[in-house]
Amino acid sequence: MLILIAVITIYPANVTAPTIPMEQTQTLDLVKAKRDKVKPISRGAVESVERRVMICTAYTKSDFGMNGKGLTASGTHVLQGRTVAADRSIPFGTRISIPELGMTLTVEDRGAAIKGNRLDLYMDKREDALAFGVRELEVFIRREK
Repeated sequence: MLILIAVITIYPANVTAPTIPMEQTQTLDLVKAKRDKVKPISRGAVESVERRVMICTAYTKSDFGMNGKGLTASGTHVLQGRTVAADRSIPFGTRISIPELGMTLTVEDRGAAIKGNRLDLYMDKREDALAFGVRELEVFIRREK
């Protein structure tokens, strides 16, 4: 057997129940509306990170196939520490981190020999590009969805 007990407050005829001022009532309604209609917090564009081991080389603006002016396939000017050439499967503007070099580069260029799993880092000096040689490096490709 279940017994329910209810407490009822009865006010005498000459006493009125406490009232909430109109401003507070509207505020409470807004708080309830916000509470009931919770929207997800936007964190900007969602990105995916892909880990790869890629063959990395270096190039300069005076190399064969470059125009000597340092203009990239995306229309920007090359900049050491920022510009990297990648395969067409990686869109322009994609950020590529190379932890071993302590760099994060932006895909701004393409190259005739840069196909598949290859990257070509831009360097100002030809000596530096030659000294860099060919390296197999772990990279993280950050793609926006």
